[in-house]
Amino acid sequence: MTRALNPKYTPPSRDTLSNVLIPAWYKVEKANLIMELTTVGKVALTSDSWKSLSQDHYLTVTAHYILEGETRQKVLTTKAVYEAQTGPIVAEEISEVLQEFDIMDKIVAVTIHKARLLCPYTHSVASVANWTAKIRNIVVWMKRSSMAKTVLREKQQVLNLPQHSLILDIKTRWNSLYLMIERFLEQYPAIQAASLDQRLRKPIDRDRLARLTEEDFRKGEDFVHLMRILYRSTLCVSSEKSPTCGQVLPILQKLE
Repeated sequence: MTRALNPKYTPPSRDTLSNVLIPAWYKVEKANLIMELTTVGKVALTSDSWKSLSQDHYLTVTAHYILEGETRQKVLTTKAVYEAQTGPIVAEEISEVLQEFDIMDKIVAVTIHKARLLCPYTHSVASVANWTAKIRNIVVWMKRSSMAKTVLREKQQVLNLPQHSLILDIKTRWNSLYLMIERFLEQYPAIQAASLDQRLRKPIDRDRLARLTEEDFRKGEDFVHLMRILYRSTLCVSSEKSPTCGQVLPILQKLE
């Protein structure tokens, strides 16, 4: 397409883009951001550690601040990390970023998204892991089969249930476990009816539902009842377009 628009134009090579143009652009943008932050009085931070598809570890730090009456968000850094992400290590890595952008004295709030530290019990306690694994297996079975999805939708219509898809949780997001269990309980009658449909011909898969006991179901209901207030509290302080820091202490007091 480039040649069709302008045959005389020679686009830069990948090496030029990676090693010359992008670093130069980054240097200018970084300098502009540092200059902009000098005019800001208070900055809030969010930090998230994550893995790439190749299992490399990265840390991202984002600054949130108000300038000229508008809330702005700017990523300060995304960098590879090679040490175990314990609390002291993360604190040291974030401190280096703050010093680099000269905003150490302007920080008023820091939110670190690290599910393993914030809510370890949802994935580590055996009593929870056992019954949630049964539900997860059923959800995987229903989502993997296109016929199962079709049958489930039919049963939802017959039973007058919301035509919602099942949700599969993500290990690093505790709220996704809550959402998976909540949706499973909502759709349980349709899941039961679908499992008895002759078009789903694999008894070994249908047996997964039979392994779910009444006690497991009761634990699911108790879990949703317990975690709903924590989920809603999380939503209250997760807005991207409005200030939420002032809600933290009242919510904590209410939870206590």
